[in-house]
Amino acid sequence: MKIEYKSMLLGVLIGALGVFTILLIVGDVETEFSINTGNNIKDLNKNIDVSIEKNVEKDRVHTDVIVKASGDVTKEDIDKELDRLFKEHDINKKDSNINIDITING
Repeated sequence: MKIEYKSMLLGVLIGALGVFTILLIVGDVETEFSINTGNNIKDLNKNIDVSIEKNVEKDRVHTDVIVKASGDVTKEDIDKELDRLFKEHDINKKDSNINIDITING
C-alpha cells in the first residue's frame, strides 16, 4: 500500500481551511466543556424549607416567613432562596408587616 503524501497534505490543508472558514463565517463562538460525574457533595448536604403565611387582620396583611435550614447552608444560600421566593410570590421584603424567622441546624 503506497501512501501519497501530496494528496494527504492537500486533504489536511483543505480540511483546515474549511474549518477555519466555517468558524470565521459563524463568528465569535464561545464554547465551554465540563464533565460532571454526579452531584456535588456540598450541594447534597443543603436543605432549605420555607413556609410563607399571610394573615389578614383589620384590612392589614401580615406575612410570616419561617425558614428551617439544615446541612452546609450559608446565609447567602438562604438570602438567594428568599429573594427568589419573594419575587415569585410578589412580596416586598422591606415591608414593615413581614416577619422572617430563620432557624439553621448544622
